[in-house]
Order: sequence, then structure tokens, then C-alpha cells
Amino acid sequence: MQQIIISGLTVEQFGQIIEDKIKQAFALKEGANKKASLTRKEEKFISRKETAKLLHISLPTLHDWTKEGKLESYRIGTRILYKPEEVMEAVSQRNFTNCERKGK
Repeated sequence: MQQIIISGLTVEQFGQIIEDKIKQAFALKEGANKKASLTRKEEKFISRKETAKLLHISLPTLHDWTKEGKLESYRIGTRILYKPEEVMEAVSQRNFTNCERKGK
């Protein structure tokens, strides 16, 4: 076990140094937590209706694309939501024009 010998400090001064370090540690942790919660709050979701409108497709087509794995959806409670960035990325990465139409 290592020993630390402190000389030239009173017990009060030593206690104050420890207290200051603890406050700094908690302030850093609190700042990181606030930053993480702000990042989560900034995350934007759009509804099925908004997503369909953004893509100029019907809700049944949106459902099919989601079911086929072409689009990522998130269930929050009873709602199904999409991230606009992921929707646009999925569209840019895939060719949706070759989709078969039902009933033909």
C-alpha cells in the first residue's frame, strides 16, 4: 500500500482541496449528462404521414417499404416514427423506382 505524506497543510486546507476536486468531478459529470440529454432532445422524428408526404408516396406504400426493410422506423408508444435523415439516406442509397405495383 502506498502512503502519501502531506506537510505544510492544515486539516481544513486539505479538506477544502478534496471538496473542490469532488465538486469539479461532479460538475464535469453533470455537464456531460446535460450534453447527452441535449443531443437526445435534438433528435427529430417525423410521423408516418409526414414521411409519406416527404417521399410523395401513399401510407400503404410507406408501410410496405418499412416492412421490406427499405426504411427504418421507430415505435414510440403506439406511434410509428421515422428519422428524416435516415429516410433521405435510405432513398439516396437505394433505387425505389423498380418497385412493383400491386394489382398489375
